[in-house]
Amino acid sequence: MTQGNEHEQEKALSLRENGDGAHGDGHADAMDGADGVYLEPHIQEQLGRVLRSFCDDLVQQPIPDKFVMLLAQLEAKQREKK
Repeated sequence: MTQGNEHEQEKALSLRENGDGAHGDGHADAMDGADGVYLEPHIQEQLGRVLRSFCDDLVQQPIPDKFVMLLAQLEAKQREKK
């Protein structure tokens, strides 16, 4: 375990024991109650931007021809059943 990880875990444990999830500046800590994971708000925002960007790029990709063909076959079979 790295020293930074140990520090974050100690901080999360301390906050959990004290029932205090807020910094003196009024910002709440992001903690997962199950394992005490703590992320600074600016890190959460950065992760959100990266994930949004990744998902946006993925959604904009064209559907592969193989999937289009499979969907067409599935639709044809469903029409036959009716």
